[in-house]
Amino acid sequence: MIQASYAGEVEYNNTKGILLKLAFTLFYGANGVGDLLNLAPYESEQNPTGIKDPLLAYNTIIGEPPNNIGVFNENLGGWYIQLTPNAAPTLANLGVRVFAPGGAELNTNQAYPAAMLNGSATLEVFLPLQ
Repeated sequence: MIQASYAGEVEYNNTKGILLKLAFTLFYGANGVGDLLNLAPYESEQNPTGIKDPLLAYNTIIGEPPNNIGVFNENLGGWYIQLTPNAAPTLANLGVRVFAPGGAELNTNQAYPAAMLNGSATLEVFLPLQ
């Protein structure tokens, strides 16, 4: 499972970039699809896998699936991630695939390695300024 937390904002040439820190726990999703990342805001009863935002700065900034999203940085002990957008995107179905240093993808339901459980990755989501 992957849990995203709001980490801040940056601005570039009339676009706003939102930084999301990823935390990896338990087991990997499905090989070829990855773990599904939920970009909707966290709600304890309604959406417990959504983006956590302890400062309440994020709230509902992302209202629809973003077109421009990428890996900002990763410190995963040689492991790396690749984003896989769904053919019919929603806020809850962006695939995050995980690969070993040699290039092999994690197997379905395989436990995340210690390097990922203790590491970090940050995504950057670009949105037009309003």
